[in-house]
Amino acid sequence: MIKKEMEQELNNPNVEALLLKYKHFYASYDYLAESRRWYRREVRIIKNLSGVSSYRDAQGFRINERKLKVKLIDAYIYHYGWVKPPKGLQGKVRNFNQFYQTPEWIEENYPVQDTYDMHNADRLVHFKGSHPKVMQARIAAANWKFDKDLTKETPKMNFRRRVLQKIEDLTGLRLFEYRNYKIVK
Repeated sequence: MIKKEMEQELNNPNVEALLLKYKHFYASYDYLAESRRWYRREVRIIKNLSGVSSYRDAQGFRINERKLKVKLIDAYIYHYGWVKPPKGLQGKVRNFNQFYQTPEWIEENYPVQDTYDMHNADRLVHFKGSHPKVMQARIAAANWKFDKDLTKETPKMNFRRRVLQKIEDLTGLRLFEYRNYKIVK
């Protein structure tokens, strides 16, 4: 389907990139991070146009600082970057924060320990689907199990985020969503 969309839009000047949907796995292959803190779609297929560059933390792209004109397609990226045992998650967060925080702040907020506070996930849900065939052997060989249900380990959202999340859960609309693109088709 992705290849078909690429071929279909290749010569369409109104579409500069394709926008894909995301499933963010967290802690294990059994949980998804689903909340407003996690982007639900992002540009991942871009035409080779003059002026295209990565934008900010390379989450998205721009053409000469202008948002790309994109087509949303019904394809998913299964993002496994947060699938790690607790010590691995802790190391990832500590390493990431080195770019933005002082060592003192990191030690105060993410001290080295054997466990990991799942607050970074915001809200975890059980994954009920199947993984791509290319991942199944890796998952069978490396998937660790947590002793407790991680959906109960994430913190409570503040009132504003709870209301906005409830609206999204009921309607599918993500109000005030950051969009680094312009959907044109």
